[in-house]
Amino acid sequence: MKTGTWQLCLCGATHQSTSLEQREPLQLQGDDIARANALFGTIDGVMESAIVPTCNRVEFYFVAARDRDPFEIVSEFYSRFKDLDLKPYRNLFRVEKGKRAAEHLFRVSAGIESMVLGENQILGQVKSAYSSACAVKSAGKVIHRLFHQAFRVGKRVRSDTGIGQGACSVSTAAVEMLSDTVRSIERPMIVFVGINQMIQLAAKRMAQVDGARLSFANRTVAKARSFAAAVGGAEAAGHGLEELPDLMATADIVISCTSSPEPVITREMLANAAARRSGRPLTIVDLAIPRDVDVISGAPQRDRTAMITVSDLEDVKRFVAARQQQRQEAIPRAEEIIERRLDEFDYWYGHVQHEPIYNGAKGTAESIMKEELAPIIEKLNPEMREELNRATRRLVERVAKVARQSSDDQPE
Repeated sequence: MKTGTWQLCLCGATHQSTSLEQREPLQLQGDDIARANALFGTIDGVMESAIVPTCNRVEFYFVAARDRDPFEIVSEFYSRFKDLDLKPYRNLFRVEKGKRAAEHLFRVSAGIESMVLGENQILGQVKSAYSSACAVKSAGKVIHRLFHQAFRVGKRVRSDTGIGQGACSVSTAAVEMLSDTVRSIERPMIVFVGINQMIQLAAKRMAQVDGARLSFANRTVAKARSFAAAVGGAEAAGHGLEELPDLMATADIVISCTSSPEPVITREMLANAAARRSGRPLTIVDLAIPRDVDVISGAPQRDRTAMITVSDLEDVKRFVAARQQQRQEAIPRAEEIIERRLDEFDYWYGHVQHEPIYNGAKGTAESIMKEELAPIIEKLNPEMREELNRATRRLVERVAKVARQSSDDQPE
């Protein structure tokens, strides 16, 4: 069978190949994802795409011209989107093509590639990434099929194996890591910084601790108060970020996870909190990337005088590594499920490679039409030229839409 002119690609960096410090410059925040997907789809040679960013990975799944280097495409994206030179990161990025790219996404959706084996959050994050790509129309028939197969894998692995039993997210693992500290404190004061799913999962677990007093700090006070009432119960309170220094002076534990590009807990705030605590211990867990706490790289960080300890995702990673063995037994069964779905996708992919991809054809069609009409356009006055250009764009958009509708395969 003759090979097509395009191929499915994966290019990404994860917690397995990078440290937290190395991933920070690569991170794409929630508010940026739609814009990132839209920009990535405009890069020369990219026909379809979807970006999967989580706290432990940033991965690009895309259909591209076979003569384009996947890493060079991602490098061009970072150069345009973040003005970041990716060349020093080349060895940190994993590149896979075709069946191997699909296999990786299936393993990600199943939770096998997660820091916490069997993590439940990852499937929702993959679905959110796919929805974002669909919203800006960067996904096409290959990405649609790939991600829907991945969703099926994720659901089946969790229903048919024990891989998802117990603490299955970074948040719940962080809470387990804090269990000894929490038990040693009577009526612990726990402050959560940020409002998102990670904080929600951690807060629900902490709300089960006898006597726990929960506070939530967020840029929007109303959102913090609403979240506190819904998650933390009657004694929970919501605050603005400007109150965080006072909260840190009285808290026993602080759990932070925001999407801020800059630290929300500065060294000055740490110093002021230490001065006001009279030597009482304070434990801070930073689940954000980029990190919310401005400390020197490496964790845990400890001011022995102030008794302030800061842990981050690297600490959670080490904690989880020691507790993963009980889920390892589920991996063979999960891989059987992945292999079956992978064979189905690979059979489809082998045939569809010989069909045209329409998502990347719109710009080409518009260029061809303008080239053919150029002799006529030159004879028209400016007003008529503009009217004909608008009509050309509308025609190309309608043809591209019909082509996508006839070729897209979007299983339920």
